[in-house]
Amino acid sequence: MLSIKTLVDLAIDEDPRSPCLWVPSEHWADFCAAIRRTPNLIGAVIYRDKTIRDGGPDTDIMTGSDVTGRRR
Repeated sequence: MLSIKTLVDLAIDEDPRSPCLWVPSEHWADFCAAIRRTPNLIGAVIYRDKTIRDGGPDTDIMTGSDVTGRRR
């Protein structure tokens, strides 16, 4: 099974132009620990020049393009 950090890296590689990405809540703490960062005041971390946020429970890893419906 792939780690959450690896899955985030794959999502970033698949959609490199997206400025942001959401990680499922159940993996958020593991992701932050894996990259050795803590969320800022608005609850986001910057990783590989992307704003990464907690996407809520039972969600998929989504990029900004996935959320807005724009084609990549």
